[in-house]
Amino acid sequence: MAQGYRIAPVDFTAYRRTAVKKLKTKAYVSDANRAVPAVPIGMIASVGEVNGQRVALLKNVVLADLNVNEGAAHKKKLYKQVATELDKDEIAVFDAGFRLVEATEVDIERCLIRLAKNCTFGKTAGQIPERTSEKGRTPTQYKAEIVRPLARKHGHKILAATAADEICTMIDESGREIEVHIWRKLYFLERHLSDVTDERKQHELRHMPLKVMAIYDPDYDDPLLVGTPLLSLEPAAAYKIYVSRWPVEGVPQTGKYILSGGGGTHFVHHPTAMQRLPMLSLIFGSLLKYIAATLPPFRTGFWDRVLKPTYGRLLRHLKKVGILLSGQLFKKGSVTAHLPVGYDAIRLAKA
Repeated sequence: MAQGYRIAPVDFTAYRRTAVKKLKTKAYVSDANRAVPAVPIGMIASVGEVNGQRVALLKNVVLADLNVNEGAAHKKKLYKQVATELDKDEIAVFDAGFRLVEATEVDIERCLIRLAKNCTFGKTAGQIPERTSEKGRTPTQYKAEIVRPLARKHGHKILAATAADEICTMIDESGREIEVHIWRKLYFLERHLSDVTDERKQHELRHMPLKVMAIYDPDYDDPLLVGTPLLSLEPAAAYKIYVSRWPVEGVPQTGKYILSGGGGTHFVHHPTAMQRLPMLSLIFGSLLKYIAATLPPFRTGFWDRVLKPTYGRLLRHLKKVGILLSGQLFKKGSVTAHLPVGYDAIRLAKA
């Protein structure tokens, strides 16, 4: 917990299915460096501590419509689910790829979102400028003075950062000095609200104050930029909350390993099965991480000098005793002994 809030990280994962031609949904895969056919799943978890180790337990998942490739609709569905089940003592934590305006649009008041490095906000709520001349059209666009938390380069021109309202320094558990730049009351610009169709909601978001913090950690080259509509959130709590979201990244890693040895592929083609099997693997992966944290650590070899109760060591131990979790789910029992192999299997028939 941090500042009395329990941490509920929210994230996306995708199980690639490049061989399924009828699949419409796509997701970006880093090793392919492009969007490929995949089954996207939104995850909502809860982070706690077991024997001194942070563990994320899966609370809920949000499935996408596999017949259409609409990532925005799937993301909006995930936002609504978070807003529905977020408890009063919980704060939702989103990584890069999520937008602060989309979270606040569905009334998620307790959230912390990682912002883009080139993001900008308004110093005051947007207002329509007064008419200064009798010629021309009457101004209709809302304008506000722009606040730029981080400096950036635009062509050959350097756009300077806006001075922070407050700069505070804190010492973390390891003794490192972390500097936090704070902007206490910023507002959405009109380009942020362009996708909000409800005019009443636009007006509400236009006048909603936001808190933006740039966290400078000496171990990283670039600062961490986060934003929240929760003005009472302290810098030390914001840093601890965001760092505590990382266990949710291990849930799909464990689930994909259980399913297919790390690749995340599965040999089913019915739409329901293509979503059900990954969802079950995420549940089992979440439980496996909890079991690994509660059991004594297993030594992987003579080189393992610092024992830790991790799921990787537990999986290695299960392999040694003959339980191959990543081999049983995708093993095919088809009879292939009668089929030709080698050159005979690929040579062309005579004309």
